[in-house]
Amino acid sequence: MTTPRNIFARGEATRTLEGRLDEGREPLRAKLTRLEEWFVEHTRAEIRSGARIVAWPEVGLPVLEEDEAAFLERTRWLAREEHAYLMMGLGVVRSGASRPLTNKVVLVNPSGQIEFDYTKTLLVPGWEASVGNPGYGRLPISSTPYGRVAAAICYEADFPAFIRQVGREADLLIVPANDWEEVKDIHVRMAVVRAIENGVSLFRATASGVSIAVDSYGRTLALTDHFTPGAETLVAWVPVRRVATLYARIGDLFAWLCVATLVMMIGWVVLRRLLKTRTL
Repeated sequence: MTTPRNIFARGEATRTLEGRLDEGREPLRAKLTRLEEWFVEHTRAEIRSGARIVAWPEVGLPVLEEDEAAFLERTRWLAREEHAYLMMGLGVVRSGASRPLTNKVVLVNPSGQIEFDYTKTLLVPGWEASVGNPGYGRLPISSTPYGRVAAAICYEADFPAFIRQVGREADLLIVPANDWEEVKDIHVRMAVVRAIENGVSLFRATASGVSIAVDSYGRTLALTDHFTPGAETLVAWVPVRRVATLYARIGDLFAWLCVATLVMMIGWVVLRRLLKTRTL
């Protein structure tokens, strides 16, 4: 599920995540309420159409820190009423703080309980790193009737060693993301490679980019592009079955062994030349 285009003025969502409440709290709260209603109603519609797990994009819904508890209570009730899992990308904003943004993903189960509340650990250098609060580094994994579900957030899927945390434990990796048009194609491909490396199915819910569902072999099951008119929701049946991979077991060990072998070979050639020179 992507984000609607008609609620915020250009740049307003970014200023909100920076803690700059230019219009004041109440006018902004009214817009956030409209956005919340959009997500809730679209989520309800997808569940009633058969979805069992609904994922929102990265910082899909900015939430003022003082409103977070009430929002989570509402979505817990929604998950319980509709009996589905909700994976929500939230940007919790603490206005006035030196780092006002907490970029997180929250998974609520069909009983209305919070399975995990994970804060993004690897922040994009530059803007995000300057305004965001990093998490603690351990990717969350939760057991569900549909397999073991893990989450990472956008930029984190650029790092093979970081995503390898889920390679021997998870069956499905959900990645809330937020791209822009110039990087959308290469960035979604990087996430697909992480799925192949670790033998997990991937569901990537993206704002301002490409949303995709792939199986554990990287085969595309469904795809939508935010920049295509009408592309608000990606619906896919995703087989949740982990495939054992060498990378999940040994990580970059083989690559480092190749580097070590190359260094040894270079060293051996240099040594032979030195010995030959001395002999002459």
